Amino acid sequence: MITESTFIRIVRDDLKLPLNGIDLTDGLPADGGPVAWDSLHVLRLVAAVEKETGHRMPVGPLLADKRLGAIFSAIQGAVPAA
Repeated sequence: MITESTFIRIVRDDLKLPLNGIDLTDGLPADGGPVAWDSLHVLRLVAAVEKETGHRMPVGPLLADKRLGAIFSAIQGAVPAA
């Protein structure tokens, strides 16, 4: 399972997007949120999470939502517990 701190580190360091723990409850810019987010970011996030965890990630569920908390939850659900 991927932790919230690991998710935040990936978004900050690998995707070069500003993010803090509070942002996980916010929407993305179309919803008034703090991070400019698009499908390219999702693909980069998938690649970074796969590299971090060694597990393949389904892209579809990550494209379906525009809330960082929901994206994080989808990632958590897709990565088996260690």
